Amino acid sequence: MNPLEINEIGELIRKKRKERNLRLEDLADENISPATISNIERGVPHVNPEKIRYLMGKLDLDLEKLPELMMDEQEQLKSIQFRLMAIETMQSIGKQEEAIDRLDALNLEDTHPYAPIGYYIRGKYFGSQGNWKRAERALFNAIRLANQSPYGKKSNIEAASYNHLGLGSYYQNNLEQALLYTNSGLEAFDPEGDRKELQFILERNKATYLEKLGRVGEAMRVVQKLWERIPEIRKIETILHLYELRTDLLRRSGMYEEAIQYAKEGLEIARMNNQHDRTFDLWTALGGVYLTIKEWDEAEICFDVALKLEGMFKNQNVFITTYTRLGILYMHQEKWNKAYEMLTEAIRLGEKLNSAFLLVDALLVMGNYYRKQGNISEAIQFYQRALDLSREHNYKKKEYTILFHLAQCWENTDQKEFQSCMENMYKVQRELRSDEEVLELDEMV
Repeated sequence: MNPLEINEIGELIRKKRKERNLRLEDLADENISPATISNIERGVPHVNPEKIRYLMGKLDLDLEKLPELMMDEQEQLKSIQFRLMAIETMQSIGKQEEAIDRLDALNLEDTHPYAPIGYYIRGKYFGSQGNWKRAERALFNAIRLANQSPYGKKSNIEAASYNHLGLGSYYQNNLEQALLYTNSGLEAFDPEGDRKELQFILERNKATYLEKLGRVGEAMRVVQKLWERIPEIRKIETILHLYELRTDLLRRSGMYEEAIQYAKEGLEIARMNNQHDRTFDLWTALGGVYLTIKEWDEAEICFDVALKLEGMFKNQNVFITTYTRLGILYMHQEKWNKAYEMLTEAIRLGEKLNSAFLLVDALLVMGNYYRKQGNISEAIQFYQRALDLSREHNYKKKEYTILFHLAQCWENTDQKEFQSCMENMYKVQRELRSDEEVLELDEMV
């Protein structure tokens, strides 16, 4: 018997037992234990075939009618699979409540071959509601059951669940954990299974988390590897995300002309495909390049076009970066009122959306805003808020930068505070160096 046949037989046995209102213990005897019956029902492949035949005999399941029974079971499984596909489609178009109602109506028990998909759908639903604890419980159940079923393994639900666990950690401001989950998803992914596009999504998310952690070289390597496979990627959103990532990474590497080139290529693809959210991201990324090379007019045009897309997609977090960069632009132009307006909005959004990573940037820039105008006491307040948030979420590179700016504030006013900042900078740098050495050793291995 192959694994899928064993799984179907197990489902037949489970249904027959349920029809007779029998517990596992009711069928167990000196020849077969409740644990073995449970393994058979779950389709565990290493069960002795003689035990399966013995259990079928106890339930009056005729071996001669097995092919016919299995054909019926396969049809029922196909029907359930089709309904689950419809439910996932409803989720993807925002019909979350109706999707969950339909899933509830299927009443999939944990022993059902498609139970992992059911838990995965629930995990996505709870995540969309911001209920991370329930989302994690559902997704971990999906992973647990996927490892017990050939259907679960074939569906790549384990990898998909790790991907959503990573997204959940990201939205809860835990980038390191997001990266760990995403790496687990890549390890679990089966190239021969379903959801083949998932591999590209996992790699893309990995590059995103690495970039935000300041691990630019590693992120660039992931993007470069994915770039060679763009002809295989079917999801336009993934392709455009790669263009945005490449633009930002090239900017951070000082390769400005290439960054501008890739941003413009991505923008043309986004325009032709009416991808408004990715159009926004790419205009913001392009604006970031022009801002870095001090081409103020071009940068302002980019940010202005990006903001014209407000209201055309749901994700509001992305506006934090745009407002922060506009604040930087207006500071360089000494348009202080406009800079204050943009930075205040960035901070408001960051606090409202609990986006710690982006909020730290906005607070840091607001600190710069006050320091450049000589208002050191106000600057220190914003730097301190950014520092506390960075320490809370272990953003070491941001912590180092903030300590440097705080040291600038204290240098000529309080030598004790200045010395404290310098010592803390040294400690953070030592930790960063230690982390880099571990990564270097990992790569050598």
